Amino acid sequence: MGGTSASRRATPLLVMTLVGALVGTAGCAGIGMFRQARESAAVPERPLSRPIDADLLRHRLVAQQPEWPTGRLPAGPGFRTVDCSRIKCVALTFDDGPGKYTARLLDILAAHNARATFFVIGRNITREARPHLVRMVAEGHEIGNHTWSHPDLTRLSPAKLAEEMAKTNRLVKAYTGTEPHTLRPPYGTTNARVAKEAKRQGLAQILWTIDTNDWQERKTDVVVKRVTAAKPGAIVLLHETAATTVAGVPKMLEYFNRQGYTYVTISELFGEQYLQPGEKYREHAGMIQ
Repeated sequence: MGGTSASRRATPLLVMTLVGALVGTAGCAGIGMFRQARESAAVPERPLSRPIDADLLRHRLVAQQPEWPTGRLPAGPGFRTVDCSRIKCVALTFDDGPGKYTARLLDILAAHNARATFFVIGRNITREARPHLVRMVAEGHEIGNHTWSHPDLTRLSPAKLAEEMAKTNRLVKAYTGTEPHTLRPPYGTTNARVAKEAKRQGLAQILWTIDTNDWQERKTDVVVKRVTAAKPGAIVLLHETAATTVAGVPKMLEYFNRQGYTYVTISELFGEQYLQPGEKYREHAGMIQ
């Protein structure tokens, strides 16, 4: 055996070092190959045979929300432009909510793909009612201001008058991200002071063409008959707090469907550029008959 004793002792150590290095290199290579194979397997070589149904996904997301409808009901319709000088339009408006019948009413409107405007009272917007407002916006409805506590605005001090409008606007915006730009004065009472404050807060005053008096008349068939007297361009006043009114909405919608009407929000009826803050509107004149 050649070499010194020191060199003989060093040889096994060198061999072990070289073997360790080779094993380490092989191990790293193996890990790299495994990782590369795993990453390759994670990326399909061709498109999925069943692409994602965006519409179905949207409806499933909606169905998970509290108080929102299940099934394939409309959810978050996209932006649209409506020319009510060329088609028959009617604006259904519901006052005094949100309330205990709001969810049912939204279900009915969704089933008919109908849009409406909800003039809400600020003090009725509780945390429990928040999902109703979110759903209104998501399903293409419009939220209007019906003051904070439903007073006769013409009898209020300037400070109280401003507060009645501003508090509701702030709460609606906080809960939905949208701020009302229409006001329905309670009882339809208004004057120059109310108009001035509404203008200052960017709110057009929306009255009505047809008053169903459904807050007083609790016979569903009578209310339905009054609503179906509407002509193109009409604004119909209803109350979502009346169970008999909500019960009659399907009949109202079936009638308007047969007559070829399009359900529009107040802003769609007039066009946002047409509505002027502080001004009063009862209908959109010049509609087709």
